Amino acid sequence: LYWTGVVAILFDREEHIKNHKVEVEASGTDDEENTAANDVVPTAALMGKVEEVALERTLISTLQILLDDKIYLASLDIKGQTYDQPCVEAVFPLGWDRDDPSKLALDVTMRITARYIPNAVTFYTDKDLGDVFISGLGKAQDATVRELKNANSFFDAVTGMAAVSEEDLAEAPSAMPSTSPTRDFDQLFEAKLDSTPTGSNGIVFSVKTPKGAPSVLLEGMKFVTNFEGVLEYEVYSKLGSWKNFVGRSNEFDLIASGQVTGKGPKTWVDIIQGDHVGTIVKGNETTSVNYVGFKKVYVLGDGGERSFYFTTTKRFLKEDRTAIPILFSSPINSLSESLRQYAMVTTNSE
Repeated sequence: LYWTGVVAILFDREEHIKNHKVEVEASGTDDEENTAANDVVPTAALMGKVEEVALERTLISTLQILLDDKIYLASLDIKGQTYDQPCVEAVFPLGWDRDDPSKLALDVTMRITARYIPNAVTFYTDKDLGDVFISGLGKAQDATVRELKNANSFFDAVTGMAAVSEEDLAEAPSAMPSTSPTRDFDQLFEAKLDSTPTGSNGIVFSVKTPKGAPSVLLEGMKFVTNFEGVLEYEVYSKLGSWKNFVGRSNEFDLIASGQVTGKGPKTWVDIIQGDHVGTIVKGNETTSVNYVGFKKVYVLGDGGERSFYFTTTKRFLKEDRTAIPILFSSPINSLSESLRQYAMVTTNSE
């Protein structure tokens, strides 16, 4: 079971900045008359490794109690942190007052991995794991905050904490324009595909929103293959860049799998939206396989990045018993955001 989301840690702004102050350059001004003092903005430092470990241990302790021996907690890993993300603020209840200028929220992206043994009466989903954590953290907030304060002085000014799932963030507005866009929506991404894809009959790539662009909810995908026949695909994804993570499957979430018919190099094939059952025939034996419909995922606005690994499996092969390739495009202009600046799809020996 996997859960990815954000734990928001709410601080008293004045006290937290006083205890852990850093200064960053102000943006959005080119006024040469500004003094050096006016060009920096005081804020609070992010967690270092020691503070991250303190947070992880505290949340692990809380989560183990919440799971109550029904689910085994395998890992809890921090993936990123930043203060006051608009897309997180938008989905929190008004009672949190995240827009209160006296408060400062540290939004920590994390991933929880858990395992359990299913039986006739017990069955859990990724959503169940998230629900247990989100609701349980809300109920155990006071005790968790006390333990966190005792764990490390970085958290002395904490006033509360709560969690939200990545799926909920997908609907949250971020840097939303006040007027109608002047460009096509297919230009919201800067997408650069690796021209020499690694791994087995698959491609790895990332999409990134330009600075100032809103968050984007991905509702589906299409792909092209030069194969005409039945094939099986899998799509994995993670927040952030794929670099240094190739081959580390535990860092990626399976967001789609399925069995479809390839239509050749000039026709797109849709990733199936809903969960479905496929059939594998091997000799005289027929096996049913449960597939995952495309799970909607988000890319944060203002330069947010999300990575994908798209691959075919070896359950179905070409006539020469080699793997079925996914075709990819090479950018004509590597600096262009427009999909119209990509050449016709090509393939290579992999």
